[in-house]
Amino acid sequence: MAQEEGPAIVPEITCQEIAQWASAYLDEHVGDERKRQIAVHLAICAGCETYVKQIATVRDVVKVLPKAVEQPSNSQRLRQAFIARTRRSPSGG
Repeated sequence: MAQEEGPAIVPEITCQEIAQWASAYLDEHVGDERKRQIAVHLAICAGCETYVKQIATVRDVVKVLPKAVEQPSNSQRLRQAFIARTRRSPSGG
């Protein structure tokens, strides 16, 4: 008699859930049970393992990029234009 193989390992969470939890997992903002579930899934799913590694790499690269200069909002630009205009004209018009 041939011996039957054991049941296939089925991850407790889906690839879609990995995508949803990837950032929290990398930030270590998941509980122990969720962390275990993700680790098990990543151990058996090469696609998700690659995805999480790519997210981690992008985050590491972004950390070393220079900070962007914040552009003023529309309301700030309008306020600045109004102030400049009222300073040019003593009558305000």
